[in-house]
Amino acid sequence: MPELFNIKKGDIISITGAGGKTSLMFYLANKLKKTGTVLIATTTKIFKPEIKENNSFIFIYPEEIGSLSPQDNFIHIFCSKVENDKICDTSFYDLNRLRDYFDYILIEADGSSNKSLKGWRENEPRIYTLTTKTIAIVDITALNKEKNEHNIHRFELFQNQYFNSNKIIEKIDYIEYINSNNFFKNSLGETIIFFNKIENIEMFEEFFNIVNNLNSPSKIYFGSIFEEKFVLYKSITPVVLASGFSKRFLENKLSFKLKNNRSILEETLFNITHLSFKEKILVGRDNLYEALSKKYGFKYINNDSAHLGQSYSVVLGTLNSTLQGYLFIPGDMPFLSKQTIIKIIYNFQLYDEIIVPFVNGHKKAPVLFPQRYFEDLINLKGDSGGREILKKESFIKCNFENSLEFFDIDTQEDLKKLEILEEQI
Repeated sequence: MPELFNIKKGDIISITGAGGKTSLMFYLANKLKKTGTVLIATTTKIFKPEIKENNSFIFIYPEEIGSLSPQDNFIHIFCSKVENDKICDTSFYDLNRLRDYFDYILIEADGSSNKSLKGWRENEPRIYTLTTKTIAIVDITALNKEKNEHNIHRFELFQNQYFNSNKIIEKIDYIEYINSNNFFKNSLGETIIFFNKIENIEMFEEFFNIVNNLNSPSKIYFGSIFEEKFVLYKSITPVVLASGFSKRFLENKLSFKLKNNRSILEETLFNITHLSFKEKILVGRDNLYEALSKKYGFKYINNDSAHLGQSYSVVLGTLNSTLQGYLFIPGDMPFLSKQTIIKIIYNFQLYDEIIVPFVNGHKKAPVLFPQRYFEDLINLKGDSGGREILKKESFIKCNFENSLEFFDIDTQEDLKKLEILEEQI
């Protein structure tokens, strides 16, 4: 458990944001109490938990601070004052007096009235000055809901701080909201963003298209408190391999025009842009595709040694990537859908292993490699690409049923099949 958010003894953790602050605080407390003494407090207001038969709560009041003797396997809750079943805010003075008694202190540091977004007051969040980690919770389940006081805490203040004239809550609203950095105002120590309620691949796609537009330097996790799932997010670079010679095709197959008048390569790039990525790389040769790469926002890498085989394109893509995973996509995959790409990336997030698509028991591209294979990738030689690594390393199979997306275009004969497939897409 201490590995979660890299929590260690001595940490003082302030929790901000909306969509699960109290739940996360008590979840962490229940786990941490097995490894040391735990205190819960608030610098805002929280409901006082009910005493039940199996609860392991010990309530502490100001007059008891001088005679404290914390117990293992219990959650200690500081009550400066209780009004209307709510525990009122704890002063920094009392937190200073309490901190030497406990191995872990968890503090709820702002309120949101159980809504996903909020307008921030000047004094929010109220983060204790000796906080070592601040965890901001983001709940994106308000996406596509109406902008009003039912979905946004202090709606008028929110409108003044994040003006967007649209009446529906959109991704851009979340991006602006998080990039404003109000979660961490006046914070010290490490900052962490946790996207809660990401419980299926559909919600992961929404999260993915938000997270890759953030400029926050914070560590980012996603998952679900309810499902006890916490995943450290790892950014991905798609690397499109387009420096081959199409020898069996007898002409440049990547420039062959489809019925929509986009070339095979352009259609591949176009489909990738349906998802947001922090960086995208296209490896080509003879500067053939530099203009096309700019059109779709790819960083273009010219392969002056394409004659050395596909492996050298993989090497160049790896050397020019800056993120935590490399998704190698052949340039002749015009039917590859965003749903397939996101499924591969989602599996990578969950397992942090090489992810290989399979159709009817057969390996396919694209393949996603974690950054720890950097040295293996840059030392590849010949025309085998990453297949040499797959022969000696374990990987996760990602199964698909639609073989059309993985169709290989290698010869002129394949064009006839392509025409049939285009009718089916």
